[in-house]
Amino acid sequence: MSSATPTRRRSRGSSRRDAPISQLDWGQPRHRHPLIKVVSDDETAAIHQTSLKILEEIGIVFGDDEALRIFKAGGALVDADSGRVRIGREIVSAAIDSAPARFHLQARNPGRAVEIGGDAIAYTTVLGPPNCSDIVRGRRPGSLADFEDFVRLGETFNIIHMIAGSPVEPNDIPVPIRHLRSAQSMMELSGKVPYVFAHSRQRVWDVLEMLAIVHGLKGREALADAPRIYSILNTNSPLQYDGPMAGGVIELARHNQLAVISPFSLAGATMPLPLAGAVAMSNAEALAGVTLSQLVRPGAPVATAAKTINVDMKTGAPAFGSPEANKALQIGAQLARSLGLPFRAANFNSSNAPDAQALYESQASLWAAVTAGTNLVMHAAGWLEGGLCASFEKFVLDVEILQIMSAYLTPVPVNAETLSIGEIAEVGPGGHFFGTERTIAGYEKAFYAPLISSTQNYGAWQEAGGKDATQRAHDIYQRALKEYRQPGLAEDRQAALSAFVERRIAEGGAPVD
Repeated sequence: MSSATPTRRRSRGSSRRDAPISQLDWGQPRHRHPLIKVVSDDETAAIHQTSLKILEEIGIVFGDDEALRIFKAGGALVDADSGRVRIGREIVSAAIDSAPARFHLQARNPGRAVEIGGDAIAYTTVLGPPNCSDIVRGRRPGSLADFEDFVRLGETFNIIHMIAGSPVEPNDIPVPIRHLRSAQSMMELSGKVPYVFAHSRQRVWDVLEMLAIVHGLKGREALADAPRIYSILNTNSPLQYDGPMAGGVIELARHNQLAVISPFSLAGATMPLPLAGAVAMSNAEALAGVTLSQLVRPGAPVATAAKTINVDMKTGAPAFGSPEANKALQIGAQLARSLGLPFRAANFNSSNAPDAQALYESQASLWAAVTAGTNLVMHAAGWLEGGLCASFEKFVLDVEILQIMSAYLTPVPVNAETLSIGEIAEVGPGGHFFGTERTIAGYEKAFYAPLISSTQNYGAWQEAGGKDATQRAHDIYQRALKEYRQPGLAEDRQAALSAFVERRIAEGGAPVD
């Protein structure tokens, strides 16, 4: 898959209002530069050895009977009464060895398949906020209409590679059938890789059946030939997997789909205060999930997110975007690289508005993720309020940041042609390069073309309306929705998908556990 590269700029005579939004071509950015090491290789090894000791001596509680049976059959020490599982380091090491270092997720649109692992980076939409906002309609509980607009934005912008389950929760849909309606919209409105919430086995089964339909397969068992969907599996820290999360790991592995094991790790709350201990414990929780996955199906796709976020010790709230969280992210990525596992990060911020705080915290989070060698960045566009709100303007502002990051990762060719000695000699002292043959031929696509950023002087900016970046982002999100084109779905698959959803709704969906 090619790297993301800038598209051709619009000509000067074209109408900015009528021309399509200028954005990068589809493609995944690649890690091109040396990666940051926050701790030494010996310190990384010490953290991992601590994780193995936690798993062997302290153990993890699993609230799922099938998970306990799987671990017992795999050689772990299982206390059936408490649900505590102690996993020997040889079992964990075998699981790490069997987990793939890189793999591809197929998409309904074959041109939107995504690579996970290696030097590839994939970005997703925001996931899970109950509320959404824009600067015209304000903050509000999410609806299915809002959900669908976020999916349309995710489909429209090429820098977004995967759709994350609920960019905002559709609160107007009853919970027992919410997964059916939202997954239907996600699969109809986008041809990119979708998401499944692992809130119960029935919900997972329903969405996998829907995924099989849109791919033209006969039943969810047929999905096992290739990964096509993903899910976040959060541990219930400290040192616990509840029933739905453990069941989700099992079902995803059983169907050969991607499980992203993400401990809910808060240094100073659910984890120790020192970052080293917090990351070691987070790594232990993640490796327990990786091991369960591989005991179910060796070679099943899995990714880790062994890191931590510190809490604000004055309020107890997660400090999204803090320097400590970013250092922990980079340590977690070092661990993942040493184990040969794909690593997941996130574009976090704590701001309550799409303002300067939101952007500098997001920029710090993304910079840490990219310089750490992250493979999957969740919540890459739209996250606000520590995950309690999805912002339409922040979505577009994040798209700008993601595109800038991707342009930064594009290699700089150094050769006889690009060193330009002949052109420099032709212009000579005191000249300029505006009119050279190379400049005239290549100016349209020579540099990154900003989506939002403006280089207008103050007078021209005032004449254009004097809008700040957030206001311009609002205009672009509205334009993007107008430019959106729904990807086609074969009539027989569309009919089968609709029939399945209506049947499951009539049956009551998936009752709340």
